[in-house]
Amino acid sequence: MAGAIEPLTQEAARARLASLEGLLAANKAVIEARWQELKRLDRLITVYWQENSDLNEENPSDTKAEKILDLEEKLSQLHSRRLSLINQIHIAYEEQKAIKEQIEEIKNIVSSKEQVLDGRWTILLMPSEQRGELVLTQNGTLVDGEYKFENGQTGNVQGVFVKGHLVLERIDSQYGRMGKFEAQLMKDQNSLKGTWYSYDIQSGEPLTGALVIEKQQKESPQ
Repeated sequence: MAGAIEPLTQEAARARLASLEGLLAANKAVIEARWQELKRLDRLITVYWQENSDLNEENPSDTKAEKILDLEEKLSQLHSRRLSLINQIHIAYEEQKAIKEQIEEIKNIVSSKEQVLDGRWTILLMPSEQRGELVLTQNGTLVDGEYKFENGQTGNVQGVFVKGHLVLERIDSQYGRMGKFEAQLMKDQNSLKGTWYSYDIQSGEPLTGALVIEKQQKESPQ
């Protein structure tokens, strides 16, 4: 089993991923070379066994005994080498399995960090304490989604997420483009804090205020 991976920055995770993929390529090359060497040994063993079989057709003699002894020594060495090679191939496959597990684990880390905004969020607009729900989908730096406030307002959001900073334009289903949200992702990656802005200058409401967005916790299965 691959060991637990310490928390990584995005840059460090990508660097380790590239390193592991290089190790995996080298590992596959080593395995292929050892399989080729095993085939070569098997061909030699077949040749020596055939020579040994042919000797059985000859009349007994000291020369025959020497040839058989020489062939048996060669076969013994080849079988020993073959056994060692098979063991090396087995170990290489175990190493390959461990490398693949680490690659998959780091890919999951990178993916989870890149798509940290995916899911359901609770949004709170201050000072009116207007609450609602955001459902966001992240694709790289692009983010879009839907919102619904307790007062019945619904609509879509679309924007970008770069280096932990989120900017979303609010497009209301009734009034169209009516504002934007700007917030910074906190270290816990479960909340964002920032500012909301309104384009509606006739409402009499404040044009800006504080903004808190918190990730909704998944319910545990019963």
